[in-house]
Parts: sequence; structure tokens; C-alpha cells
Amino acid sequence: MESNNSVKMTKKGHAKMVPPDGGWGWLIVLGSSIMNVTTIAIEPSFGLLFKDLLSQLRVETTGASLVISTLDGIFNFSGLFVGPLIKKYTYRKIAILGSAISSAAILLTVPANSMPHMIITFGVLGGIGFGLANTCTLVGINSYFSKKKGQAVGLSMAGTAVGFMLMPQMVRLLLDEYDFRSALLILGALSLHGLVGACLFQPVSWHMKAEIVELEEEAQSLTHVQIEKKYNSEDDIKGNVYIPNLKGSKILYDDPSKASSRKESLISNVSLLDGTGNPFHIQGISGEGIKESDKQSEKATVGSCKEETQIKNNIGITPNNNITKSIKSNLLRLTKFMDLHLLKDGVYLNILYGLSMLDVVELNFKLILPFYLSNLGFKPSEIAYALSSMAVSDICARITVPPIMDRIAYSRRTTFLFGSICVVLGRSCLTLQTTILPIIVTLVIVGFFRGIARTSFPLVLTEYSTGNNFPSVLGLSMVFRGISVSLLGPLFGYLRDVTNSYPMFIHSQTILMTSVLITWIVEIFIINSKKNKRKISDALNKETEENYCDY
Repeated sequence: MESNNSVKMTKKGHAKMVPPDGGWGWLIVLGSSIMNVTTIAIEPSFGLLFKDLLSQLRVETTGASLVISTLDGIFNFSGLFVGPLIKKYTYRKIAILGSAISSAAILLTVPANSMPHMIITFGVLGGIGFGLANTCTLVGINSYFSKKKGQAVGLSMAGTAVGFMLMPQMVRLLLDEYDFRSALLILGALSLHGLVGACLFQPVSWHMKAEIVELEEEAQSLTHVQIEKKYNSEDDIKGNVYIPNLKGSKILYDDPSKASSRKESLISNVSLLDGTGNPFHIQGISGEGIKESDKQSEKATVGSCKEETQIKNNIGITPNNNITKSIKSNLLRLTKFMDLHLLKDGVYLNILYGLSMLDVVELNFKLILPFYLSNLGFKPSEIAYALSSMAVSDICARITVPPIMDRIAYSRRTTFLFGSICVVLGRSCLTLQTTILPIIVTLVIVGFFRGIARTSFPLVLTEYSTGNNFPSVLGLSMVFRGISVSLLGPLFGYLRDVTNSYPMFIHSQTILMTSVLITWIVEIFIINSKKNKRKISDALNKETEENYCDY
């Protein structure tokens, strides 16, 4: 079998292997919908399904909240481990594992007769299984698609949304025909179909296709490499070398014998590659500085030898140093394995803030909307019709908008922010309506923009990630969102109870999303400022590089 990484030469250029951006990827989309519909779609129907059992246990609302809160918490915090697991194994294996755990969670809940049993099986096991399976669906789609990624995510989420709409009806029909435990057993058997969806997650390396790289692009790349080789051969320096732009300052390099003195050059802040592929930087410095630094290097070498002798003599006297170094080493390995260095990136943290705030707003509004409409005096049938209209509009947006957005040059963060702001503004307008028809029209508009925001939600993370680190980017975002919902969710409920005002509750969510708009705009100004400074620096570097080549 020919390697997927093979490169074939053609008349127009060379062919490199890229993801199919379709093909088997559409079966990945189908598998994602199957997994979500047969596993996590049961969550919104929890109250309907477990109502009789919760009544027998006399815990009803409290018990339902406790189990669902446990499930949601574990679901989000599983993101802390799903990234490293996918990195170590594959998203296909983790998807199968997640589907199996999800099915086991439902089936093991069938004989439940106590709250601890339900919390352990449906809450803890269900949260782990749902979290692993749901994350792998996004990772699989991200691996197969590039230009059509928005369309693929939209179709996957639309299929899942349809399942969420149909599941309550299925639960109602099962409860009409069977008792609670038999209905749950059938749903557990149905959830095993998630394994079929997970098996569709074939590695993308099996379906890579050839893409022609133009000769002009290849020539530019080769020219760049030749320039680097020229610098390396002239300098004859091996290893990591850093020469500061200060006369008489120290030079650090791996092989002192290979460093030779040179005349003063005009190079300033030029980044090159040596023969071994290690980066080193050459900046303006005279030969006198190099000679002086050589002497300092010799002194440093003598000093280091003395220190080494002293360390050898003191072995056994300070064992705590070894323990400290071992702990630091293990922490560094853990940080690298889990990609925790992402938390040092201000851009990533700002993205997490925006995504988490939308999660907080969505969860609270979804819970409060039926109560708000009931408070206005509408009948249950009218409320159900209004909610269904919003859901249908949401699904239509997820199907129709992504193909359009894939052809527009706007970033996913822009479309996400646009959709989110329109959603909260529409909800604020909802507070001005008092009759059913304007409310339904407003909810349809809100649902459409919600579909845009929710479709852009995972694409914001794929746009930020480098591809290989997407599982970690997604996993850490789940943890951050879980923390935000746990902390801020109850605060909004408290605000509603204190003010006894639904409009105030809804307007506070608009203010929260406005804060996201402000922080993201501030980030744009900061990044643009850094880009302008970098352009000036690059222009100076290019000029000095040309002078060096002439020299």
C-alpha cells in the first residue's frame, strides 16, 4: 500500500496529500448525528422519563437537578482528559469508548432504586460517555474538512437538533406502551447504535487525496531554503547559537570550536536554520565582541567545572534538590501532554470567555423562557408552538447558513459574535411584546440567529487551533465553559428571584454578551497594533538581510 505522505511530481508541480474535504467525511457527519441522537439526546427528556421514579423516591425537582447537574459537570470537565486521550490514541477509539460508556450508563440505570445509584450511573458514567463521544464528533469533522467545515458542522448539528426534537415524542410513546424500566431498557438498546456511528470514524489518513502545488509556490519555497543553506555554509556554525546585538556581550553556542570571528556585519535580528534544523539568531556584533565573549565563555566553562565538582562532592547532602527537579520535570511533562500552555495565550482565553458567556446565556434563557411565557398568561399549547417555531428556525439556519459562510471571507469569530449579539438583542426586544403573534415572530428571528451562533461555536475553536492541538483546544474550552455555567448560572437565577422581573433577567444577559463584544474589540486593536510594529520590524530586517547578502 502506498504511503499517504507520498509526494508525486507532475507537470504543473508536486502533489501533496490533503484531507478530502468531503467524500468519506460526509459519513463522519452522519456518524456524528447518530452518536449524538442515540446518546446525549436523552438528556432533555430526563424529567419526562424519570418522573415516576423520582416521585417514588420523593425527590422530584431536587433529584432531577442533582442528576443533571452532575451529568453536565462531568460532561464539561471530561474535556480536561479527552484531549490527551485523543492525542495518545485516536478519535475513533475514543468515540467507540464514549459510545460504549454512554450505553452502559443508560442500561445500568434501569434497575436504579436510589439517588446515589442514579447519580453514579446516569450522572457520572453518562457525563463521561457523553463528553468523550461528543468531543470526538467535532474532532473527526475537523480532521476531514477544511473549506466545507462550516457546512459539515451545520449538518451534523442540524441532525442532532432534529433528534433532540424527536426524542421527547419517542419517550412519550414508549411510556404509553411500557413501564419506566422497560422504556429505559429500549432506549439503552437504541443507544448501542452509537457504536455504529463511532465505527464510521475512519482515520483521515485512509482517505487523503492528492492536491497539486504550483511550481511557482514550490520555487519560492526552494529559494527560501537555499538562502538559509547559504547562510549556514558561510557561517559554519552548528547547534543553537544566539548572538545578541550588543558589543562585548556573551555568545552561547553548542560547539565553541566552530565559532569563528568575523568582521562587523550589518545583520540585525535575522533568524536562520543550521544544518541540524535548530534555530539560531545572528545580530550585529563585531569581531572584538566575539573574542571578548570567547574569553568569557572560557571563564564560564572553568566556573561550571568547579560547580560540577562541588555538586559531585555534595551528592547525598541535598537530596531535596533532586526531588524538586523531579517534581518540576513531571509537571512540565503533564503541561506538555495536556497542552496547558494554551492557557498562557491571551487570545485563547478571550475566545473561551466569549464562548462561555454564550453558554451561560443560552442555558439560563432556555430554562426561564417557558416560565416567562406562562407568566404572560399564554396557554401550554401556545407556549409549545412558540418554542417549536424557534427550534425549527434554528435548524433551518444550521442547514442553510454554513454553505454561505464557507464562501464569505469573514472569520468564524466575526460570524459567532454577530449571531450572538443579534440573539441577545432579539431577546431584549422580546420583553416589549405582549401578544402571541409578535412573540412567535421574534422567537423565529432569535432562533435563526441562534443557529448561526451555535454553528460558528465549534468553528471558532477550529479556526484558532493548529489542527494537531484541536482536541486539547476543545477539551479545555469545555472545562472553562463548565466552570462558567456553574458559577454564573445560579447568579442569574438569584437576580431573577431578587428583582422578581423577567425583563431585568433577560436584559442582564444582553449586558453580559456586550462585555464579550468589548473584550473582543479591544483584542483586535491590540493585535493590529502589534502587526503594524511587526511590519516595520520586518521591513528593517529585510533591508539588513539584503545588505548582508551584498556584503
